[in-house]
Amino acid sequence: MSAAPPSTVPPGSRSRLVVGLLAAYGVLLVAAIASGNAWLDLLAAFALVTLLLSPGLRRGSAFAWGLWLLVGAALVALAAFGHGRLALDLMPIFVNLALCTLFARTLARGREPLIASVIAALEGRERLALPRVAGYARGLTLAWAVLFGAQAALLAWLVACAVPAGALAAFGLPSSFPLHGDAWRWYLHLGSYALVLVFLVGEYAFRRWRLRHIPHASLPRFVGRLVRRWPRLVRGFADDAARAAR
Repeated sequence: MSAAPPSTVPPGSRSRLVVGLLAAYGVLLVAAIASGNAWLDLLAAFALVTLLLSPGLRRGSAFAWGLWLLVGAALVALAAFGHGRLALDLMPIFVNLALCTLFARTLARGREPLIASVIAALEGRERLALPRVAGYARGLTLAWAVLFGAQAALLAWLVACAVPAGALAAFGLPSSFPLHGDAWRWYLHLGSYALVLVFLVGEYAFRRWRLRHIPHASLPRFVGRLVRRWPRLVRGFADDAARAAR
């Protein structure tokens, strides 16, 4: 497969595109859960896939376009067989697994931990050379990997064991630990992301105490810096993941 033409979308338009996709996913997600419409499930799942792959799609990456088409076809097939809701429910599991892999891979010997790379990009290499910063960066990278891995396992259990809308029930298989009701789905699609935000805020507070021997920016300033430099970080992460997948 040949690569799609490189994107000529200006940076401001790219940011608006990402915000638009995120808003569309949120609206479609709430509408899908509230209405039970299978095709809204499909559209929400497709919006999330497009959002996650948007950096590679904009750059014309053959890997990103091929994965986008493959996942899109799989989602349509699931919806056609009456499993559109299952397709949507699987998305948070894949997101958490991908993030767990992204963090865990950088802990291999000879690699720079992901948090160390983020610190270097946001605050410079000099920051990493300060006492205990590099060790903290490695420990935090491991903590994020464990968080995403544990959450992926929890979400997989929720999706598998839910009755009657879970994966096992959808294919006529019994569940040894049936989970009744729909409250789990709100955690799956909203609470799981909220937990990540809570961890982010709590970790930053802990960091300011643990590394109190060095100055720290306020949380709003840190988040603002992260948002401004996020596109460049995402491009680097996406390129790294694409190389690993080949």
